Amino acid sequence: MTKKANIFGKPLAYATAIVMATAIVTSCGNGKKETAKTAEQVKTDSLAAANATLQSKYDAANAQIDAYATKASNLETLIAQKDAQIERLNKEKAELMRNNKKLVEELKANKKLISSLRDDLADTTRSYAARLGVLEHDKSDLMRQKDSLMAKYNQVVALASVLHASNTRITAIHEKRNGKEKNTKRARRADLLRIVFDIDENRIAENGTKKLYLVVKDPDGNLMSSTAAGSGTTTSSSGKPLNYSLMKEISLTTNEPVKDVTVDWNQEGEYNSGTYVIDIYNGGYRIGGGKAVLK
Repeated sequence: MTKKANIFGKPLAYATAIVMATAIVTSCGNGKKETAKTAEQVKTDSLAAANATLQSKYDAANAQIDAYATKASNLETLIAQKDAQIERLNKEKAELMRNNKKLVEELKANKKLISSLRDDLADTTRSYAARLGVLEHDKSDLMRQKDSLMAKYNQVVALASVLHASNTRITAIHEKRNGKEKNTKRARRADLLRIVFDIDENRIAENGTKKLYLVVKDPDGNLMSSTAAGSGTTTSSSGKPLNYSLMKEISLTTNEPVKDVTVDWNQEGEYNSGTYVIDIYNGGYRIGGGKAVLK
């Protein structure tokens, strides 16, 4: 009601003044009833009408005041809600600022940790790079050692695969006119030299056809060769040329011997007296041989 008096103070004062004036006029009128009753009645009616009008305005003003009061109350409620919302937002803001400060501190700590980890990673990388260099060097050394060992191994396998001839028998043969053969020790009766030998079993050599090269030398140490016999040149184990008189192919089975390999050397001319030397080669290595003495 204080707010109403403050807002609508002047209309209320006017209404009060009119009421008081009406009371005074009424009081004065009672004393003059006898002299001016008709005029008084007119004034009374006029004042009643004016009072009714003022009362109507007063009521309207009160209704308007109530409406404004309701609006003011609603505004106060809204303002209170807004104040509560602002307070809540301020609290949230303060909480966010605290969290933000915490996050900033964590970010600084994480940056510091990341920097430290990067330094450690750089040190580790350099260490691993150095270690990798050592390992690469060691790897190169090991590869060279491996190649050397493989070369030696291959040499050993190649050497182990070389066949071995044994039980070599060399006989001078005289061919009779009737086609029969007879052994002889006389050079002037010899028509050919028959070379017979065995190939020992070999656990390393693979199955297949193997080539044997025979070098036949006369009593003067000269190589005996013949185009018809297939004489030619191969390579020795040292890489040097090796001239041979005959080449013989045999079929070999791993870990099984080959018995009585027979090769005939037919000389175009007469044989001379003396010692004939036969060497047998395989894979560039001398694997056996023998001698035949003709008188």
